[in-house]
Amino acid sequence: MTDWDRLCRGTTCAAWAYFFLYFNVNLGTLNILPDFACYVLLWQAIACLEGEERDLRLLRPLCLLLGVWAGLEWAAALLGWSLEGRLLPWDLLLAVAGLYFHFQLFTDFAHLAERYQGEGETLDRRLLRLRTVQALLQTALTASVFLLSPGTELTFPGGSSLEGLAAGVLLALAAAGLVVALMLMFALFALRRCLRQRAEAAG
Repeated sequence: MTDWDRLCRGTTCAAWAYFFLYFNVNLGTLNILPDFACYVLLWQAIACLEGEERDLRLLRPLCLLLGVWAGLEWAAALLGWSLEGRLLPWDLLLAVAGLYFHFQLFTDFAHLAERYQGEGETLDRRLLRLRTVQALLQTALTASVFLLSPGTELTFPGGSSLEGLAAGVLLALAAAGLVVALMLMFALFALRRCLRQRAEAAG
């Protein structure tokens, strides 16, 4: 028997998790919407949904890894330190792990949508499209951070510097990523609405 309350709770946790991941409210250098809260919520979402979508449990180790690292970064910021850029191979590995984790997570959400959306609805395809666009944007943003670092001595015809172009590229990618992130959050809330409608129909 389907536990609708558990499915709705898991989807709600997932939707709000991305609020913590993509929105920052800083007091000085400290983010009061820490990224590690995202992974705490996603851990809870996986616990609620893995009975329905078994592939989700395979993401538990990555969720733990990403959450612990986000917690360490937040704690370092609390102490006035920064871990960013200090462990380049490790940073790159975590970036790849994060890309895979979120890509697969939204793939599993799309499977849930396909199973429970109403007739004629295409929420599953919307989730898959947004997932792919977000993965491409995050890949481009990550590559820009590593390759277009400030201070790199390279100029282009016309005298444009790499540093100046990097700032514009990063800003454009971040803005596009934020728009897609909002659309993904709305899609997850739409999935929750589908689940609630199915729960009401089931009595």
